[in-house]
Amino acid sequence: MSSTVSSSRSASTARLLAPKSFTSGTPLAFRSKASSASPTAAKQQSRARCVAVAARSSRGGGSPDIQERVLAAVPYLLPLLDSFGYGRFLFYQYPVIRSFISPLAPLLGVYSSVPFAPLLCFFAVYLGIVQNQQWSRFVRFNGMQAMLLDILLILPRLAEQVFSTPTGGWGLQAYITAQNTIWVFIAVCVVYGVVSSLLGQAARIPLVADAAEQQLSSWQGTLVLS
Repeated sequence: MSSTVSSSRSASTARLLAPKSFTSGTPLAFRSKASSASPTAAKQQSRARCVAVAARSSRGGGSPDIQERVLAAVPYLLPLLDSFGYGRFLFYQYPVIRSFISPLAPLLGVYSSVPFAPLLCFFAVYLGIVQNQQWSRFVRFNGMQAMLLDILLILPRLAEQVFSTPTGGWGLQAYITAQNTIWVFIAVCVVYGVVSSLLGQAARIPLVADAAEQQLSSWQGTLVLS
């Protein structure tokens, strides 16, 4: 009798101390459900993070801080530096303009002398600011406007390659006027963009503001749906 009781207690203790088996139907079903649900849960968490980033990047209620204002103004140096070649006649006719922009001469010298510097700066703005979802929409919008201004400068460059430069007469005068107009337009847009950015205000530059807004909106929609 005592041996039977002892054996029964030993068997009960062994069952309690033994690891739970996963060969029964319920644990396997539970484990199968958990494993099948984990990819879906991970995808939902990833999408939630994307939505949060998109919401953070598109916030517009608060005023930009100092870091965001400075960072939003910096990309406008890109079209300004690329446009100096169009202002050579204006600088010659009006030395006061040349003296006003002379502080930028060292930066322009480095920008012009370093191989592929314009291309590297362009992609730095694109990847580091415009495509960086960690920055606010205010910063990314100004970066996109600066890039589009720089892209606009490709059109007159292509025209110069297709048509020969006039050497005299009304053709030369029209060429000089067009060159001066291009530089003045870019300079005014850059000053407007920089000042507005430093003040924390949204600068909507003609010809590029709507395109920049549409581009950012399409990227944000793609981010949320991915």
